[in-house]
Amino acid sequence: MRKTIISTLNTYCQYRAAKARSKAYRILRYSLMAIFAAYLLTICFPQYLFAHDIAYKNFKVYSREPLNEDIHKILDDAETRLSKSPIYDGEISRRVFLTNSYGFYVFLSNKAFRSFANSIPGIDNILINKSDVASDLVYVNRPERNKRSLSGVIAHEVTHLFIRRKVGIVRGILMPTWKNEGYCEYVAGDSSLTFEEGVKLWKENPNDDSQYRYFKYHLMVKYLLETERLTVDELFQRDFDEKELAAKVFKSL
Repeated sequence: MRKTIISTLNTYCQYRAAKARSKAYRILRYSLMAIFAAYLLTICFPQYLFAHDIAYKNFKVYSREPLNEDIHKILDDAETRLSKSPIYDGEISRRVFLTNSYGFYVFLSNKAFRSFANSIPGIDNILINKSDVASDLVYVNRPERNKRSLSGVIAHEVTHLFIRRKVGIVRGILMPTWKNEGYCEYVAGDSSLTFEEGVKLWKENPNDDSQYRYFKYHLMVKYLLETERLTVDELFQRDFDEKELAAKVFKSL
């Protein structure tokens, strides 16, 4: 009888312990789900994290610091670059978030933390890394080639929106990187490298483009549009041998 009572008590204790562990697990699981959901909503709708905003033409710019008319000049410059593209779309709204912090940019942009800016397909918020509006500059957290014009970066990212509107989100995502990024760089018209610096890096390291990849993509797209006289539609629709095209451009330098 005594053994039966002890056995029953042990079983009950084990049941209570298992139930407590199960409850703790459920609390942890639901807490993690809630945190993930809150983070996802923040990525989609980060406006509440920005104390200041300004509407100008087709742009809505959000900032954590007060904005003045300097931003108008930058947006006008970006719009001038964009308007020269055959796929320009004046109906697309442009939501630009100036994070002005390497850490805050990492928090909102996730895997794109090594970039000057980022726009997520389907959401289309344009997140900008640390910037200096008065100087028209954006910075990335690395020791070299770490700045470029804010107006050019905004033009680059808005062009991604144009491409996705032109060909669709899925085709835009699946488009070869050299086309996608190369055309955005072509519209932006500048980069973190001067032409001379880019050519020098390419010639010195023809088999490793890690330091000049976007510069190379820019020249590949420029070659097709200006030397071979292709239209932007042909650029997007036709298949090309990337290595063969890069070799042609390299030979022309």
